[in-house]
Amino acid sequence: VALSHPEVSVKFIRDGKQEMLTPGDGQLQSAVYSVLGRELALGMLPVKGSGEDAVTVEGFVSLPACCRGSRNYQYFFVNGRFIKSRLLMAALEQAYQNQRMVGKFPGCVLHLTTRLNSVDVNVHPAKTEVKFVSERKIFDALYHAVLGALDGERRPPQADLAAPARPAAHDT
Repeated sequence: VALSHPEVSVKFIRDGKQEMLTPGDGQLQSAVYSVLGRELALGMLPVKGSGEDAVTVEGFVSLPACCRGSRNYQYFFVNGRFIKSRLLMAALEQAYQNQRMVGKFPGCVLHLTTRLNSVDVNVHPAKTEVKFVSERKIFDALYHAVLGALDGERRPPQADLAAPARPAAHDT
């Protein structure tokens, strides 16, 4: 809930002990830090992209060096709803191809926004599995957004060299 609605402060208390508190400041990065922990949050890159049919993708993905031994740290949301999707997992993992160790999986907190009529939430009783009208467009949007974030991280540093200042001409 905290990852799907970072604008809401969530406090989790178990056996009288506070286990988690999110700030509710509207920043997804703050919610990721509070829910998933410092180490994972600091090893993530921001993702922002869009695709055909008004599909947008925003959130965070792990650096290739911070991939985990399971898919437990993959969180996908469509129009604010937490979902499980083999399609989105495949798009995510395809974007990491040749960048991560074998047997390791990227972590993510990704929010997809799409037209309401382009996703069917009535596929599973728990409403966690969905069916997309155009799976290829959704796959491409997520794949390219994640790949763009990863490519931005791999760009070599660039220096911006200004021309040396010329001495001012003096009238004598």
